[in-house]
Amino acid sequence: MAMTRPRAGHALLLLPLVAVATWFAARGRTARDDPGAVLAALRAAAGPSLPAAGAAGATARSEPAAYTRETLYEYIDGAAEAYLARGFERCVAATFTFSSATGDALDVTAEVYRFAAPAGAHAQMESERPAGAAPIPGLTEAFADPSTAVACRGRDYLKLTALTAGPGAEKVLAAMAAAWRQGKP
Repeated sequence: MAMTRPRAGHALLLLPLVAVATWFAARGRTARDDPGAVLAALRAAAGPSLPAAGAAGATARSEPAAYTRETLYEYIDGAAEAYLARGFERCVAATFTFSSATGDALDVTAEVYRFAAPAGAHAQMESERPAGAAPIPGLTEAFADPSTAVACRGRDYLKLTALTAGPGAEKVLAAMAAAWRQGKP
C-alpha cells in the first residue's frame, strides 16, 4: 500500500482536537475561588449560630427561634429600637438545660444577634454589659457576672442569661461563651 502525503483535509480533521485542547488549557488558567473562603462566606451569610448543646455541656436545648429586623420587637419589645439603631440584622435564641450533681437543673437562655458591622455588636454588648461583670478568663471581649454573660465575635453578639441563679451558674455561662467562641462565625 502506498503512503499518501498529508493534505489539507487531514489538517481539518485535527482542528476539533486542537480546539478542545485550547479550551481545556484556557479553563485551567482561570482563577478559581478558594473553597475555604467560599465556605466561610456561606457560613457568615447563614446568620448567627448558637453553640451545640453537647459542646456547651448542656443536656438539652429548646428549638431555636429566629428573628429579623421586622420581628425582633416580638422577642424584645421595648428594647428593639436600640438594636435596630446599631444595625441589627438577625437573631437566634434558645434555652439550654444543664444538669448538676445535686439534681438541680439550670436553664440558660442564649441569644445571638447579628449586626451589619462589628461596631454595632460591640456597642450593644457594652450597653448591656452588667456593671459588676468581670472578664471571662481566656476569652477576649467576653464578660460575666453570676447570672449574665455577654461576648462578641465579629458581627455577632452573644447574650447568656441564667434563668435561675445559683452556685455554678457563672461557670456554666463561661463554658457556654467559650463553646460559642470556638464555633465558626
